[in-house]
Formats: sequence, C-alpha cells, structure tokens
Amino acid sequence: MSVLFAFAVLACTGSGPKGSHGTGVGSDDPLEWALSEPGPYAAGFESWAVTYSPGEAFGPRTIRLNVWYPTVSDSGPPARYTFGVDDESIEGATPAAPIYADGHPVHAFSHGSQAIGESSAFMSRHLASHGWVTVAPNHTQNTLIDHQDPLPSAHYFHRPLDIRAAIDALETLPSTHPLAGLVNTERVMLSGHSFGAYTTWASLGAGFDLEQVAEMCATGAGIHDDSCTEAEQAMFGTDLSDERVVASMPMAGTLRRSWFGETGEQSVHGPVLFMGATNDERGQQEQFDSMGPIDFTWMEIDGGCHETFALGTCSTLDREVGYRIVRTVGLAWARHTVLADGGAETRAVLDGSHGLLHLVATQSN
Repeated sequence: MSVLFAFAVLACTGSGPKGSHGTGVGSDDPLEWALSEPGPYAAGFESWAVTYSPGEAFGPRTIRLNVWYPTVSDSGPPARYTFGVDDESIEGATPAAPIYADGHPVHAFSHGSQAIGESSAFMSRHLASHGWVTVAPNHTQNTLIDHQDPLPSAHYFHRPLDIRAAIDALETLPSTHPLAGLVNTERVMLSGHSFGAYTTWASLGAGFDLEQVAEMCATGAGIHDDSCTEAEQAMFGTDLSDERVVASMPMAGTLRRSWFGETGEQSVHGPVLFMGATNDERGQQEQFDSMGPIDFTWMEIDGGCHETFALGTCSTLDREVGYRIVRTVGLAWARHTVLADGGAETRAVLDGSHGLLHLVATQSN
C-alpha cells in the first residue's frame, strides 16, 4: 500500500529553554511527550574522525562523525560544526542517562551533495531533546569543504558504507567515552536529504540493477566520473545495506532508477516515509506511480522548497514553520518505527489528521 499526504501548516513554531522541560512534556513516559514541542533535554554535541576500510581492494577511508545526544546541562560552549558554530547545541556536554531502558535510541542522517552532516541540525537537536542520539557522517569528497569534481564513482558505495561505519562507531565506543554503554544501535531510523535520499535506499536494502550499473560504468552516463574500475563495479553486487537500519525517511530526493532499476526498491527490509515539497519538483509523482508493493508513504509539505529540510531557505514557506513540520514528522516516524509507538498523536501525525497539519489530498495504489 502506498499513501500520499500533502500538508499545509496551521500553527507556528515555539521552543523551550535549554535544559528545562519543553512545553509538551507532561509525563515521565517519553512516548507521551508532544512530538512538535521540545523534550526536557538540551542537545549535547561531539564530533570525531573515524577511519574504516570499504573493502580489500580499496584504501582506508576517513569520515567525520557529528553526534547529538541528550544532556541535562543548561550551559556550555556552543557546538563547533564543520563550518561555523551552533549556540543551540552544547559542545562536549555530559550525556544524560537514558530514559529508555535499552539505551538512547538512534537516528542516523545522510546529507545532500556538497553539504555537511550538520545541515539538518534542527532535527538532530529536536530528537536529542526527546532522548535520542543522532549520528550524521560527513560524506568525504562530497561536502561543503572537500567536494571532488567529478565525484568518484566509488562515492555511490561509500555513502551507505559511511552509515554502516557511523553506526559501528556508536556500537563500539571505548569504555572511556562518555556515551559508551548508553546507546542502543539495534534499531536505527535513517533519514537523508537530497543526495542523502539515495543513501537511505541503499542502506535499507534496495537492490542495484547490475546491468544498468555495468552500462553506466562502461559509458560514464548517469555517474559523475568517466567510469568505474572493475573492483568498484563489483562493489554494487555486494550487500551495502545495514540490517540495523529498520526504517528510512528520504527527503527531497527520489529513488534513482538508474541505480536501482525498475524493481530495486522491492528488496528493502523496512518501511519508507518519503517527504517532498510542492515547490521542489524532484519527480515525486513518477516515483509514486512506479513504486512496487512495499510499505511506502509519501508526504508533501505545501509551499515547501528543497532546503526546507536542511538550511531552511525557502521564499514560499517560513523557515521555522518548515522546520517544525520536518522535525515533528521525523520524530513521529522514528518513534513509530524504532520504538513501536502506536500512540494517538503519533498515529495522527502519520495519517495526516494531526492538528498541526491539514490533510489536502490522499492517493492510494
């Protein structure tokens, strides 16, 4: 079943003070905290470099991890990002004890082309305030500071492997790390913006069309680089997915049929919530019409633009209004898919009947 929802905003945003209860916290049960309001925690932030091997035929690859987590600290130095600082996150703050028995649940994020892992920090901070950890790698060679043109063909398998390495890093933190033993990586929700949408499909198990990949590697058509090496081409026949990623939320970027063919999406091992925007034509309708029989939901933000999901720049929708929609739906989807949250508010957000959003249209196939 595929379902299309288009949403227009009926309410404006608000935010609670750092380190204090958000306005929507009226219970000790985190699944009862209002999705659109800040949770009781502030957002701590830390970053570090991780080096891993993409495969025997390739050299080591180093990526920067950006990690947000809940903290009860209410002051401290602003987070130092890849580019600039964020005074709404606290650099190196002491992590809060998990409110969930199995540890802090995890959300991973894949940035768009020539962006950075911090590009959707507004959502990462919001999830941290609700007791979640977000890990967002910088996809080396395709960031704001190190973009390589033409982009190496290997980047198409680097991206899902970066996500795997990021989750591995949280899972194997040294005992001296403040977050060691506090994070639950068994079930992860992965979101991605623009090019990051491709990452979500690959990480959730979409199958590559190897004949089309071979054609692209032979001709250079459909990829940035001129060709692929034999070892690079072979990588697309390996399993690039991660079973710990149990659901995905691609945003403002559709399934790339040139890589996944006519049926590649049918091998994904979890549900997909696709978020688009009415002022950002990315082939949403074509994707919806061609989608196979998987658990797939399509949401459109009325008046939203491509950067509504990241930097917020949009002449037809207020930045904070767009941010509120994205972080509310993102938290609802994360709670629903990772924590089996079937509460009334979560159901209402995901079926379009929430008071924050107005259901404009539905379509099923």
